[in-house]
Amino acid sequence: MLDNFRFETFVDVHSNIFAEYLSSVIAKLPKENPEYRSTEERIEELYKEYPKVMAVLDTEKPSDLSEQECKALIEVLELRNRLSDMQQEAIYFRGCYDSVGYLKRQEFYNRERRHWRGADAAFT
Repeated sequence: MLDNFRFETFVDVHSNIFAEYLSSVIAKLPKENPEYRSTEERIEELYKEYPKVMAVLDTEKPSDLSEQECKALIEVLELRNRLSDMQQEAIYFRGCYDSVGYLKRQEFYNRERRHWRGADAAFT
């Protein structure tokens, strides 16, 4: 019977909309994560205070930056990395959530008995 079992991931079934799915997870972050929202706001503040910083990131032309603008650019890049880390974390935990939901739906997990069906180890 297990030879007939074929596990298809979300990506296998919905590869054509996978990017949209990831975008929908990321789109929720500003509403649900205050740290994410404040990081975005700080980046916008830096862009307003130092317009050349955004220009450096949006164009491929050489640009002269003052020392303060260079510091702002470094901060913006660090903040953008932090946003990316938070996005990846949200996607990772969404995948975990979806996996547990899948296992529950397939009745692999019995909440009342707190064990995984077919598993040698029981959770206590």
